[in-house]
Amino acid sequence: MVSYEHAQRILSALVTTLPAPEVEYVPIHQADGRVLATALHALSPRPEADISAMDGYAFCCADIVDTGQARCTIPLQDYVVAGDQPAPHNKGTAATILTGARLPTGADCIIARERVEVHDGLLHLALSDIAVGKNIRRVGEEFAAGSTLLTASQKLDWRHIALLVSQNIKQVPVYRPCRVGVIASGAEFALSAPDSRAEINTPLLHAMLTRQGATVTSRIVRSDSREDLQAAISELAEHSDILVTTGGISVGQTDNVLPVMEQLGAACLFRRAKIRPGKPFTLMRLGPVPIFCLPGNPGATAMCAQVFVLPFLRSWMEHRPTLALFPTIQGRSSFSFSALSDATGFMPVTYAQSGKEGVFSLVPSQGASDVLCFSRADGIMQVPPGQAIEIGDWCSATLFCSV
Repeated sequence: MVSYEHAQRILSALVTTLPAPEVEYVPIHQADGRVLATALHALSPRPEADISAMDGYAFCCADIVDTGQARCTIPLQDYVVAGDQPAPHNKGTAATILTGARLPTGADCIIARERVEVHDGLLHLALSDIAVGKNIRRVGEEFAAGSTLLTASQKLDWRHIALLVSQNIKQVPVYRPCRVGVIASGAEFALSAPDSRAEINTPLLHAMLTRQGATVTSRIVRSDSREDLQAAISELAEHSDILVTTGGISVGQTDNVLPVMEQLGAACLFRRAKIRPGKPFTLMRLGPVPIFCLPGNPGATAMCAQVFVLPFLRSWMEHRPTLALFPTIQGRSSFSFSALSDATGFMPVTYAQSGKEGVFSLVPSQGASDVLCFSRADGIMQVPPGQAIEIGDWCSATLFCSV
């Protein structure tokens, strides 16, 4: 049995031994949620030329004659819209220009439309509004050609898609999604069982894992047969990068996962963890495939998946050298909690803002089989062994939105 911290170290070491995910190129419209395999650089500056920041009038400041009056006039001549390649600026005139249009060569100022008056083809404006560079977005002010836009291992979303499209990038190199096999076993899942039960864990894990970008294949072994379980494990292990089992890992007569794994030649990296809930959690390896053996109680399955499986999956999919733990949020505890002597506790909590501080509240749970508590919680609070929590203590938790 290992501590939570020791389990994390073993997982960090394990992820470095796995081969890097394969790289594939996908069309930009299919890149959302995928992990970038290489850094991408700007093919052109942005803006690609000096452009107008607003609808207005472009001219050259040097063409304005200071007569000592507060206002001056300049004749209007050209009209420039986005998409035009305008002719050079006509000296002594102004051009109507729209937002995003390329600035005519020789013009160096744009006055907003609402700041001027136009009568009989003449632009009337205040001398005080004139300044070189006004309302112009300069070439490359956002980024220059060759600038690093995105680094390897970034998970792409709408923000990155827009950036890449601005560079006319049509395809992007991304890591192939991790293939995860999920197996649940138990005679109680057979429809013909006298006390037939709904199998909760495979859909629970499918939803968690696919949200992280994995491709999931699930199997339910609706018996306590070791032969049936061995066949399912052998089948999925052959086509999976990671394997997850639920149930059958304790010490009962029908807990068959460990003996079947041993029969298949799997190596045990640790057997049970000092955590609550989820103590039976065991980590094994069958050839190159890591196998996460989770408890069968849905609450314990969910907790172990959140704190062990998802960080490991993220690390592998983003090709990170260490375990990628999810970010936490800080707040005050509104409850007290007695210390566990030698186990790390994980508790479902809610989070709410109270004044300038966040406040965590404990969600009541009936134990490792409870799933209702997760639907009412915002995240998970981790409490180290031997540590008690008092009302008002400063604590941290991982919110579900971040996982």
